[in-house]
This record gives sequence, structure tokens and C-alpha cells, in this order.
Amino acid sequence: MKKLILFLWVLCLSQNTNAQHINTIAAYDNQSSYTSGLYALEDTAVFRYSWYYQEWFPLENTGLTRINDTVSVSALAVYNNKSSNSSGLFVFSDTAVFNYNWITATWYALSNDGLPRVLNKPDVRQLTVYGDSGSSSNATVFALTDTAVYRYSWYYQEWTSLPNTGFPLSSKAMKDKDVFEAKAYPNPFSENFYMELKLPDAFDEKIEIAAFNEQGVLIKNYVIEKTDTFKPETSYWPAGMYFFEIKAGHFLKTIKTIRIK
Repeated sequence: MKKLILFLWVLCLSQNTNAQHINTIAAYDNQSSYTSGLYALEDTAVFRYSWYYQEWFPLENTGLTRINDTVSVSALAVYNNKSSNSSGLFVFSDTAVFNYNWITATWYALSNDGLPRVLNKPDVRQLTVYGDSGSSSNATVFALTDTAVYRYSWYYQEWTSLPNTGFPLSSKAMKDKDVFEAKAYPNPFSENFYMELKLPDAFDEKIEIAAFNEQGVLIKNYVIEKTDTFKPETSYWPAGMYFFEIKAGHFLKTIKTIRIK
């Protein structure tokens, strides 16, 4: 019995020892099966997957922030820069956003100018990036902080926040009474139909409605006062599918309608 318990304990220990600890993955279309567009952020390093060898290989950690002699990495973003001379690879490592250079196998910190700070450290929760081929300065890097989304300027070497217009003024969840509902009836319709709009009692702004055909071409714009029902003139529209994008303050709804012959 003791031998069985010892065997099970060793087996569990072996499984835990061999377990991976991937925190985040990021990928792009590398257009080649010989190089990898798949990366993983592990507890101590960034790993690149080789499709040829079917194996993960760690990148060098040179330049990254270390805490108690352990690399600290908490965010990862990649894009295909189609060049081995510069990097389409970015991480956040405790004190800054870092860009990887393949030639020197070293991580280089971007400027922290403009980023909000918590306990005197940049407050970066997540990274994302896109770009064209060429140098890293062609990449558009975005960082999510607790207060806003920030965009990095390579020319000015600083972060600027995108406006928060459209987000709720507070982080608390919207109340049930603040829900916006919209539906069309009859649907499908033969000539005209009605939109039924349900808005909060306190809403006192104009309602904007944009109508598109199924190819995404704008057909008509409407700006109306607050109302419970709205009847757009559609009797001369050809049969087909139509989408109505309804904006009421910070609310946005899209409804689909079908006109039949």
C-alpha cells in the first residue's frame, strides 16, 4: 500500500513538473511554414514555436526587467514585419514596454512618457500591435491601462491617450432601466414597417438612424426626436435585406429587415 501511495505521489509530481505555464499566446500569418508566427508568454520568457522542428524555443531575455533574478513579463503583442532586421514583437516587463531586436537578441525599452503610473510604475494591462513591413517604427502599438487606451508615437517617443468618449462615466454596470431596445415589425415587410424604440425615461437627445443595403452602401440618414415608434419611407426601395444602425446618445443598436416583393 505504501509503495502504491509513493508511486502516485511521484506520478503527480512528474505531471506538475512537466506542465506548461503559458500565460498568453499571440500569432500572425507568417506566410511560411519554415518560420513561426506563433509566440507564447511563459512565466520567465517569450517562446517562439518552430513548425519545422515542432518545438518551442525561448528568446533571449537580455534587457528585460528582472525581479528577484526572475524575468517579469505580463503582456505580449506581435505582428508580421516581414523582416529579420527589426522586430514585430512587443512585451510589457514590469517597468516599460519592450521591443525585441533579432540581430542583437536584446529587448529595448520604449519611452514611458505619457503613460499613467501606479506605485511609480507604468500601468499597462494589455498590448496590441499592427503594422506594415519594415522597421519597428512602422508598427502601431496600443497599450491598455486602467484609465484609457494609449497609442505610442515613434516620432515623439511618447504615449498619448485615445478619448474615452462613448464609455460610461463610471465603471459600475449600467442599470436595467438604462437599457435601449429596438425592433422592427412587420419583418419581413412588403412596403413599409415600423421601428419600435424603447429608451430610458431620462433620455432627451435626438436619435440618429443610418440605413444600409446588404452591400453596406448607405441609403438614407435620419435624425429624429425621441419617439416610441418610427416609420421610415421604404415603399420605393427594391426587395432585399437592409440594416438600420440606430444611435441614441451612447446607445447603439443595429436591426436587420427584409423587404419582400
